[in-house]
Amino acid sequence: MEEIIQQIKNQQEINFINMKEQIEMADLEAVFDEENNSRYIFHYLHSMDRFFINPMNYVYEGEKLFGIPENLSVIDSKREGYVADKSIVISRSQLLDYLDYVREKINSYFETLSSAELLQKAEGCEYSRLELILAQFRHQMWHVGLSSAITFNSKNEWNPFTGLSALNKKLFAQKK
Repeated sequence: MEEIIQQIKNQQEINFINMKEQIEMADLEAVFDEENNSRYIFHYLHSMDRFFINPMNYVYEGEKLFGIPENLSVIDSKREGYVADKSIVISRSQLLDYLDYVREKINSYFETLSSAELLQKAEGCEYSRLELILAQFRHQMWHVGLSSAITFNSKNEWNPFTGLSALNKKLFAQKK
């Protein structure tokens, strides 16, 4: 695997660690803006599944594999398919299973991706593969932050966060 692809993969692995820790701790039933937290989590997982590689060639497998109807990823009442029902809570095990599925799918993608392909547009798509990846980095962490804040509001506890550990130790180590 080329170095740039390995670096992107390594950073995405840190994102997956943060997502898993957030899901494991999340108050799934907590409601924010008329939507429960499990739906926000499913929304960002579905977005990773759909948009990270190529949204134009996407086929949703989550209902068949995990029993989660795709329209539950819609969290905006103005969008087609939206279901306004706070009582529909997607289980932690379903969310973690879907996370594992998305993680495996994306890691397989990295195994075949080249640095030259990063700047090329995905088939039928107006964005380059790098743009799709960076857009999902931004989107997933925005939603992980939102979901973490929802959980903090109900549990008064933040979930762990993983970042650039070596750099953090160098810059922010306790002084004696």
